[in-house]
Amino acid sequence: MSQKLIGVLLAVALLATGCGGDDREATPAAAVTPGVQADGSYQLGTLPDAEDAAALKAAVEALPVAVSYDYRSLDASLTKATGAMTAGFASEFRRIFDGATRAKARTEQAITSALVRGAGVVSSDRGTVTCLVYLDQVLVASKFKKKGSPLKVTQNSVRVRMEKVDGAWKVAGIEPF
Repeated sequence: MSQKLIGVLLAVALLATGCGGDDREATPAAAVTPGVQADGSYQLGTLPDAEDAAALKAAVEALPVAVSYDYRSLDASLTKATGAMTAGFASEFRRIFDGATRAKARTEQAITSALVRGAGVVSSDRGTVTCLVYLDQVLVASKFKKKGSPLKVTQNSVRVRMEKVDGAWKVAGIEPF
């Protein structure tokens, strides 16, 4: 466990037990509770560190784009997905996409969509933030999907490594588990 995470947990424990030291009332910042919104989008919760919050926000925005595609516009889907990635990971992602996903998507005439259902920061260290993201990947259409049949939803948990590149947070790795 990182020293930063231990420090945050200790501070929360002290404040919860009233051992914060100062009895003066402070006006806390408005906390935001994370959750799924009515439109299906995911609202990030409040994080104590602005850099961690920015990295998590970038991961939550990039991941659905990376795992959603439409067989009719695979090149556009790939370009959009890799735009949020580091050059090295974009190259690896492109290789995997072209080697497996592209052929399967065309053969099955698949259209997928993804929604983030939860996310948080696992660790943070000097320009690299690891996030845990829970998302649902939905098979919206396929030539094998019968008309009127329910949507096929696959629930995934992934670790997303984010790196700051030229001032912007980019996806540097996606690891399902």
